[in-house]
Amino acid sequence: MNDIIDTGRLMLLLNELRLPAIKHLWPQFTERSDKEGWTAARLLMSLAEHEVAERDRRRIERHLGEAKLLAEKTLDNFDFAAVPMISKAQVSALCAGDGWLEKGANLLLFGPPGGGKSHLASAIGLSLVEKGWRVLFARTSDLVQRLQIARREFGLEAAIQRLDRYHLLILDDLVYVTKDQAETSVLFELISTRYERRSVLITANQPFGEWGKVFQDPAMTLAAVDRLVHHATIFEMNVESYRRRAAMARKKQGPGRTAQYATTKNVGPLTSSDNQTES
Repeated sequence: MNDIIDTGRLMLLLNELRLPAIKHLWPQFTERSDKEGWTAARLLMSLAEHEVAERDRRRIERHLGEAKLLAEKTLDNFDFAAVPMISKAQVSALCAGDGWLEKGANLLLFGPPGGGKSHLASAIGLSLVEKGWRVLFARTSDLVQRLQIARREFGLEAAIQRLDRYHLLILDDLVYVTKDQAETSVLFELISTRYERRSVLITANQPFGEWGKVFQDPAMTLAAVDRLVHHATIFEMNVESYRRRAAMARKKQGPGRTAQYATTKNVGPLTSSDNQTES
């Protein structure tokens, strides 16, 4: 019986089937199979498992690239001890994603500047991407401006629909949106379109009572808040700015000494998780 195969043709077939991992690995796997006496089924299973693993790796790599997350902001270098009102266990549960992203629920982070909101938001986004979810991190004012351009070009609906491919849209620094009718209307349309369909994570320096500075129309403010808090987990990160803490630490350490932390590590035991429907 002739066991010789046309390796060139095999390569072409694997290319046609789009199996790059198997194309790369089959020589060493078949050699090992011959030495160890694997069954054909075991060899096929091993090659298939590596192909699936490689596809998962490439997909996560691609999704990380499009997520635009903040560099080096992870849960490992977030100082939960500095934000005692946030529970690390609850944050870890949120990072699974399946308990809230499937339902289109939201996550809202409130607190003064420098409290670690953006760090925590990006770190949660990173964990979710690594688990297979699609995430987009954007400064709210930048995204709103892009949506305004789309509206002027009669493409707002299509632009918002394209954002649907993201299970979680992280809107950082919401209150820095200019109080302009055009900006606030596209922001409201985005929030309304995703309501109970796709999740939003919002960071904001001001509580809901100050959102009249964002939305010109009081009725629009109430409607936006109502949609966001319905099915939402709310974290209140009312702590002193880490930048101020770092500056004070440097001052105490004296000249020429390195500060204790180079980046923020915040968190805290959890805040209130309110899933309340406002009527």
